[in-house]
Amino acid sequence: MQEFIIPMPQQCGCAVGVEISAVLFGQASPRHGSPLSLDSSFGTKLARTTKEKQIMHQLDIFADSVPVQRANDLSAALTNLDRTASRQAMHYLIAADPHHAGLPRYKILCDFVDHWADNRNDPDWPCTHADIAAEVQLIREQIIPAATIVGNAGVDMARQCWGILAKASERVGIAPEHNDYFAAELYVHAQQFHDVVQTAQRIPGAEMRAAVQRWLGLGYYGCGETEQAWRAVLRYAWLAPQRFNAFVDEIGDAQLARDWDNFQADLGDLDATWFPAWCAHEKKADISIVDNVPIIDGGMAYRLVTNLVIRERGGLCRAVYEDRSRLKRLDESFFAFYMKRRADLLARTKN
Repeated sequence: MQEFIIPMPQQCGCAVGVEISAVLFGQASPRHGSPLSLDSSFGTKLARTTKEKQIMHQLDIFADSVPVQRANDLSAALTNLDRTASRQAMHYLIAADPHHAGLPRYKILCDFVDHWADNRNDPDWPCTHADIAAEVQLIREQIIPAATIVGNAGVDMARQCWGILAKASERVGIAPEHNDYFAAELYVHAQQFHDVVQTAQRIPGAEMRAAVQRWLGLGYYGCGETEQAWRAVLRYAWLAPQRFNAFVDEIGDAQLARDWDNFQADLGDLDATWFPAWCAHEKKADISIVDNVPIIDGGMAYRLVTNLVIRERGGLCRAVYEDRSRLKRLDESFFAFYMKRRADLLARTKN
């Protein structure tokens, strides 16, 4: 695994936004796209050919035609992972429209439901790391592309499967080092955000592990726990600066995207490890991280800025000048930005 706007289902007692294609389908989302949503997960929308769009359009509008009724019945059966109903509905669809453009993909989905029905008779299935890895690969490479033919029904179907695999991953005991198959990642795909948070919180040393902070950030955002989500976001910026841009896209939160863009406009030569210090200076998050701040320039700058914000309220003093000197030694460009903001504030105050 390489390391919000449309309403979402209720999770943890609130509505959320994360884009389906990025979370369920592992695709990157556009910077200012809508948050994790059923119509769009954590990105680019489901790829559809012109013919596919016409089919989906017919499914919505011409509900009185027999082939469309049969296709709707098949979609419902597939969503329920109902083997018998799926095969029967497939038979009726072929009878109504032998040349239906979606038949190849419907067959893939019916075969998949057959496969799951055979295996789920075993209450312990999937029972090994290899079983889970094989199912993850099957869903990503074959089922997700085929499921575009049934639109949101395919999304619902995939979410059910991800949730089943997540529970299996917990039962098997797959470690977080196996990101793609670890329960928290699979719960993200299933959009079971409360479970994402609970699973990630149990990992030892969570505060200093980038993958865990990503899961916590996505999970807390999905649950509507904004303050906790911000903590995870800032930690992820310190721990995985090279992947932070993609993380901003994955979450899909418009405010975070604007803040990240503004940081880059102000301090484009600095990497994401300086983003928390910029946020503290611009008062973008009403939080203060005290423990386990990484001993890197961006982390030390964060500590200095949070101290200066408090000390400057009492006016200039020796401690303020000492902290400013330390900040300047860490990075000249950030210190110049800091002082310019102070000069701008003083000018506005005088006016």
